[in-house]
Amino acid sequence: MRRRKTSDEKVGADMTPMIDMVFQLLIFFILTLKIVASEGDFNIKMPLSSAANTESDEEPPTNILIRLRADSQGGLERIQIGEREFSGTPEGLSSLRSFIRQQLGGGGSAAAATTEIELDSDYQLRYRNVIAVITACTGYLENGQVVRLAEKIKFRAPRAKV
Repeated sequence: MRRRKTSDEKVGADMTPMIDMVFQLLIFFILTLKIVASEGDFNIKMPLSSAANTESDEEPPTNILIRLRADSQGGLERIQIGEREFSGTPEGLSSLRSFIRQQLGGGGSAAAATTEIELDSDYQLRYRNVIAVITACTGYLENGQVVRLAEKIKFRAPRAKV
């Protein structure tokens, strides 16, 4: 015999799984939230208006533009700083280092922090030659101590050989 359901019995939905799912979604979104700093919120300290009238004790940065010219095989043919030219040989790199050292007054951490070197090279110049010039410009060893010449190196877009 079958028993008939009467209209007095109510079927209730169990809310426990739904609450569990809501908490799982909440935890998921909390853990995957990436907090991003507000755009334009920079920590900039502007000088006071009275300080604008006084002269700055800081030296302006020394900018040195170095032009690197490549030969047809991609080797370093010539290094040019203004009107001064050096060969692409190891002796030329040593002369370049001496010239930069002379320009910076012997080097050191103060000169290294304010010196910017910009390299302008031919497109076909091999990478190892660029690294050799960077090595010559950034420092040298003296009595087992590293003397820094320049810390900031910038690159111009490579150009075709003229």
